[in-house]
Parts: sequence; C-alpha cells; structure tokens
Amino acid sequence: MRKKEYLEFRYYEVPHNEPLLALYGDVWVRPYGYDENGKPLSNLHFHNLLEIGYCFDGKGSIVLEKTECEYGAGTITVIPKNYPHTTNGIDRTSNHWEYLFIDAEKSLPALYPDDPRQAQSLLARVHRSAFCTTAEESPFLSFLIQAILREMSDRKELYTETVTGLLRALFVEISRHQPELIENASPASQKPDSIQISRSLEYVGDHFDRPLRVEDLAAVCHMSEPHFRRIFVKCMGVSPAEYINQVRIRAACELLRKSNEPIADVADKCGFCSLSTFDRNFHKYMGTTPKEWRKSPDAYERRLSDKNILLREGW
Repeated sequence: MRKKEYLEFRYYEVPHNEPLLALYGDVWVRPYGYDENGKPLSNLHFHNLLEIGYCFDGKGSIVLEKTECEYGAGTITVIPKNYPHTTNGIDRTSNHWEYLFIDAEKSLPALYPDDPRQAQSLLARVHRSAFCTTAEESPFLSFLIQAILREMSDRKELYTETVTGLLRALFVEISRHQPELIENASPASQKPDSIQISRSLEYVGDHFDRPLRVEDLAAVCHMSEPHFRRIFVKCMGVSPAEYINQVRIRAACELLRKSNEPIADVADKCGFCSLSTFDRNFHKYMGTTPKEWRKSPDAYERRLSDKNILLREGW
C-alpha cells in the first residue's frame, strides 16, 4: 500500500517595519529534503507569504505541486503563497539556498498608492503560478534578488528605502515571467482542490481578528457550504473552524511574545469571543496557559510546528 503524503503549513511573518523577511547566511547551507535524522522527506508544504528562492550552490530537484524541475547553482524559484512545493537535495549533501518572503498583498498597494488597478493587476500576475528559472535565463531577476539579499544582510543606512525601490522592479520582473491572465480560462470545478480553497486561506489570514463563519469562506470560494466543507477537510485534514483557531493561536503567540498587552486584549485582537475560549484553545495547541507561555516562549516554533496542517491524500 502506497504511503500517504502530507501537506505542511509553514508560517512566516515579516518583521515589524521591515519591507520583507530575508533568510540568508550559513544556517541555510544544509541538506534539503531530509529530516533531523537524515531520513528523506516526502511531504510538500506551503507558506502564507510569497517565497523567492536563490540557489548559490548545490544540486537537486524542486517539486512544484505536480511538476518537478532540476536545480543547481543559479536556480531561482518564485512560489506564490498557498502553493504546494518542496526542495530535495541529492544524497544529503549541503546546498546553499537563500530566501525572500514577501507579503505581496500589503507591499503592492503601498508601492502603487495612486494606482490600485495596477497594484491588483501585478498581484494577480505574481500569484498566477510558481516557476523556476536561472540566473543565465533571467539575469535582471537574478540581479534584483541578490541586490535585495545584500541590502538586507548589510543593513546599511536607508537600506529599507533601497529595498522598497528594488521591490517595485522585482514585482514587475516576476510578472513578466508569468503568462497573461485569460478571463474564464479554467472553470473552478476543473482546478485542483487546493487551488479551489486557496481564497479561503487568504481570507482567514486577513480577517482572523474578527468573527468568521464557514459560509463566508465558502462564499469567497464560490462554493456551497457543504461542498466547501468537504473539499476543505479533504485538502487540509482539519475542519475550517479548526484551521481558523490554529491561525489565531499563531497570531496570539506573536502578540504575547512581542508585547505586554493584557491577555484579554490579546484574545480580543486575535478574534476569540471570550477569554475562556482563548484559554481553552491556547492550552490545546501550546500545552500551557497564555500566562505561563509568556514567561518562557522558548519552545514557540517547535510547539507550533507540531500543529502543521496536513493533507490526508497524497499529491
């Protein structure tokens, strides 16, 4: 019997007052596609942000949902949020990747404050599909990515202003690599299940701080509520309500870690209708109370990673 594969949700957050999240340095020189025990990983994963990867050294393959492409030094990957993918190196040898994670929904409107239509057009193009290219095939894209990584690493005076300027060019260059949008090109019923519910994941990420109903999530996906529930559970392995609570708890952990706000205020800001509901859900996921966790949040990433979203049917 074929072993089932699981889809993991890996959450990243752009630091406050930063234009994006950059992951660089020696910590990203490592074997890819293996767990801490050296066993191969078969799981695909997805993120809540646009991911841009640059391979400086190494060889292997990139899996983008159901397609696979070989990579080497100079390979560039552009992967929209909520897009299943993984990186598999060869024979547990160390590869050197560096990454940019960008909240495109917030960045593009800020870059085009007087032209919202252009911002939406670029956003649609950027999120059209994932793709791989190389520095040789796309020299300007390569230059922009490396320039941003260098600015984020060096952090010289006014680096955020420089990166913001480079971001505008980066979005345009990514859109040039994407196919033109064609209206009504593919009915929703013909799209993979994960793509059909992707709008609901975005909606939860944007509105978790307010009351959410399953019928609202179904509506943004243009589905009936019963059909949406079936597809969601099939893809995510949990109910819509369970997923909403997981997102809210992640946000609560960030607030507890970064601020001294009263716990009742944290609960309210993260969409919980009462403090008792917040306490119950927090203990369910974190194994302790918000008050105790705030005193020692060292296990933050490990505890949250234990609660990854899992896809019950393999790709």
